[in-house]
Amino acid sequence: MFQDIGLTVLTSLVLIMISVPPILFLIWYVHDKKQSQHSVLRNFPLLGRVRYFLEMMGPELRQYMFDADDEGRPFSRSDFSNIVVQGKYLQTVIGFGSKRDFDKPGLFIRNSMFPKQKEEMKVSITPKIRTKRYVGTEGLFSRKEHLEEVEVSPWTLPEEDAIVIGPQCEKPWQVRGPVGMSAMSYGALGENAISSI
Repeated sequence: MFQDIGLTVLTSLVLIMISVPPILFLIWYVHDKKQSQHSVLRNFPLLGRVRYFLEMMGPELRQYMFDADDEGRPFSRSDFSNIVVQGKYLQTVIGFGSKRDFDKPGLFIRNSMFPKQKEEMKVSITPKIRTKRYVGTEGLFSRKEHLEEVEVSPWTLPEEDAIVIGPQCEKPWQVRGPVGMSAMSYGALGENAISSI
């Protein structure tokens, strides 16, 4: 009698262990296909979750196995992360420190913890710009975000310090902010990436 009950319980547990993962993957697949927030999840439903998982585990994996944060082409992981955080989440204040090897020969600019106060910096912070920023939480397998309207300071160079490109031209171009480069110029876009834009 007890043997039959034990066999029934064991069989039930095995059936549950076999049937729950496919059901869970099916629910994730349907949810990811229907959502409109993340193009990565919409175009690659289950692989997108794997991407988010690997992105969260990235620092630990890179520490032991892969490229360091300052390696990689065309952009280093550090440069890419800084651009994404500033552009998407409007977080322009980042941790300060050095990852350079000061034992190597050469000249280095000495880091200063507080080179200038914000008020001392020669940048224009007016007029305010209305834009949107992402606000969200990141889990191990998911990412929840929503857009929020905010007013931010432009942080551009003042008129007198603006960079003039083509000063000898009829209509010179005045740049009051840093010039960036897009990774799209490297032919890194596939069909699904183009459809998500």
